[in-house]
Amino acid sequence: MTVAVVDLLARGRAAAPYVSPLDAVMGEDWAEVEFDRAGRARLVRSGLAAAHRQDIARYGGGGQPGRKPQAVIKMIRKGGASDLRGLRAQMAYLSRGGEQILQRSERYMGVEVDAEQAAAIETAWRMPQDGSGAADRTSHFIVSFPESTPHGAAERAGRAWAEELFGSGDYGGDAYDYYTAFHTDRAHPHMHVVVHRRGLDNGEWLKVSRRSDVNYDTMRAVLVEVAGREGIALEATPRLARGVHDRPVPDAEYRRAWEEKRAPVAPEHSPETAIRAAAALIHYARRFASDARAIEREAPEQAALLRAASEAIAHGRALTDSIYTPVAPEQENDMSSARVEERREEVRQNFEKMDRGVEQMEDGASRMRVLRQIDELKTRSAPMMSDPGQLRDFAVKDDSGRYQGIDASDPRRAGIKAEADEKVVAVAARYGVDGEATVERYSGGVPSKGLAAEFAAAEERERGRTRVERGEGPESADERRSALARMHDEVGAIYQEAREHAARGEGREVGRRFSTSERTDDGRGAELPDAGRNRADYAPSSVANDAARQQARNAETWRQVQAERSAERAEAERREGVRRRQEREDEERARRERDNGRGL
Repeated sequence: MTVAVVDLLARGRAAAPYVSPLDAVMGEDWAEVEFDRAGRARLVRSGLAAAHRQDIARYGGGGQPGRKPQAVIKMIRKGGASDLRGLRAQMAYLSRGGEQILQRSERYMGVEVDAEQAAAIETAWRMPQDGSGAADRTSHFIVSFPESTPHGAAERAGRAWAEELFGSGDYGGDAYDYYTAFHTDRAHPHMHVVVHRRGLDNGEWLKVSRRSDVNYDTMRAVLVEVAGREGIALEATPRLARGVHDRPVPDAEYRRAWEEKRAPVAPEHSPETAIRAAAALIHYARRFASDARAIEREAPEQAALLRAASEAIAHGRALTDSIYTPVAPEQENDMSSARVEERREEVRQNFEKMDRGVEQMEDGASRMRVLRQIDELKTRSAPMMSDPGQLRDFAVKDDSGRYQGIDASDPRRAGIKAEADEKVVAVAARYGVDGEATVERYSGGVPSKGLAAEFAAAEERERGRTRVERGEGPESADERRSALARMHDEVGAIYQEAREHAARGEGREVGRRFSTSERTDDGRGAELPDAGRNRADYAPSSVANDAARQQARNAETWRQVQAERSAERAEAERREGVRRRQEREDEERARRERDNGRGL
């Protein structure tokens, strides 16, 4: 099955911000996309999710990627030497038959490699006479610089990179000996670094892999740092963070293209790689848009550049200087990175302060109300945090089906809600849970997973205190969860019935009590149309009576209290209804397609 990155991006752009990038680009196709790889019949969601986390973890963020040349480092596959003959041949090649200078490592003062020093290297590195079939004893790296780089600066930066990465002992668990060769025979000045893989101090073998601290991300980051000291401005951003979603060209293709005198061709995407690329692009597009919002007031010009980067990446366009209009000076680019990080730190500190304040509040309706307000802030802030794990649960809607009440956007619906709330208070009290707090937990749109977890923890605390007050014995965690699950089933049924009543246009305004009698203007009781109902239905506990008195406020007072939240709740409920209806339609369509239209 062919999957185009640009098509997946179109779907990702249309998804709601709280939908994860991977779900955004997949939509309803999770069960439909097949792998070409043998033995993998269906797309494995967990595997792709893990790969996506790895894809986006490589970029720390800040600034506008693609503004500077990239740090380019290459490790030559099969470019090392396994024996003495191979080492000598490599030295002869890199010295161009003695015309180019080879230099030893800084441990040996960077002296030129003449015949005497070459013999010293052979002795120190203990290369076997015949290494056929054995692993390479050396590794060969090339550090390349932009065409316009002064040769002196490039040579100093290349030597500094080799010493920092291999000679310092800070990477790979040991210090390693090496020699270098600086070449300017091509457009890009470049440094060859040949490293002996056996450590000098601890005998550790040099390993270059994602699991090692000697990996391409580290090597490129070190090059950015040492090159900057020489006035060479580089950056080390991942391809996907720059909007480059073509697959990398293999070395073999480069060689074939050079031999055939043509441009190298990138391999086509598989379904898996296309999905990973699109999901990462959506992540970075959202990230840059969030960064722009973070610095909008302090640095509007840099915010505009970030929005341009977000728009380009979301549409699959690679980031280059032409994307950024106007082009800001380099120092402004660096300042925007600092501003974004300062804003993130400010957000983190503010939430920590809020969380400490909430911890000092007693459980109850007021605390639940504050938690929901903080949840709204965390949901909006989650996309701008640099660590994907920060506030992650507040960026995803809870899918348990709990805490979905009914909005009170008009007096009639408020009346229906008031009657439902009264019943909920009684149910909660029966299960040893704070009734008013339960009503508050159900008085909003669908909460985030983070807020739902906080609500659940509060319910467990409330039930535990009530059992102690009642002198009831201890209960296991399973028993407690089972009891609270039954409570939520009952509460959910009450609010579901209330929503159905509201949909049918039933109900009274909140100014009129839903009980067996009302007070007339002269204080006498007047029977309501539902007076025939059993009076036992309206015999709430003392807690319920308190709630009922509050619910009997006149319509104007109720509207004043609810004004700030009613519109938002109504919109949230509408969006959730649309989303659920769409999911049902998608599931039905997928079922019909699987059954070949038979509807079985």
